[in-house]
Amino acid sequence: MAIAPIQQTNGTAAVARPFEAGFVPLWQAVDELFRSSFLMPSQFFGGWASYSSPSGTNLYETGESYVVQLAMPGMKPDSITCKIEQGILTCSGEAAISAPEGANAVWQSFGGPIKYQITLPTEVDAEQAQANYENGVLTITVPKAAHARVKKIPVVGGGAQS
Repeated sequence: MAIAPIQQTNGTAAVARPFEAGFVPLWQAVDELFRSSFLMPSQFFGGWASYSSPSGTNLYETGESYVVQLAMPGMKPDSITCKIEQGILTCSGEAAISAPEGANAVWQSFGGPIKYQITLPTEVDAEQAQANYENGVLTITVPKAAHARVKKIPVVGGGAQS
């Protein structure tokens, strides 16, 4: 167990609380709060979009469905799998990109396996979901469950106006 340095306050010495397993310095907690809430809101709020890759994801909503776009460059459509389980859309695949023969990777930002997990905001009709892969972008359209769709309520008149 490491003890934090002694802090001087108005001529008196005080020993800070020891850092124990499970405790995080306040600055680190605040830093994580800002990173999570501005860069990846899903981790802070526990909601809509949680995924293993922080970029390359769009989620749109219409009255009838959700449309998800995922950047998946270098994939072959038959190497991509998608499923919806308990309101979570999971899509994964592996890029068919390999390093040139005899080369060692110095920088590699795509290629290899990729996985996205997106928690959909409302219940959906997974049986009617459709996916299309074009130009490195996977687009999945997932209809909302009937009870979660926007419904117009007709207003009728009940008599004469004054």
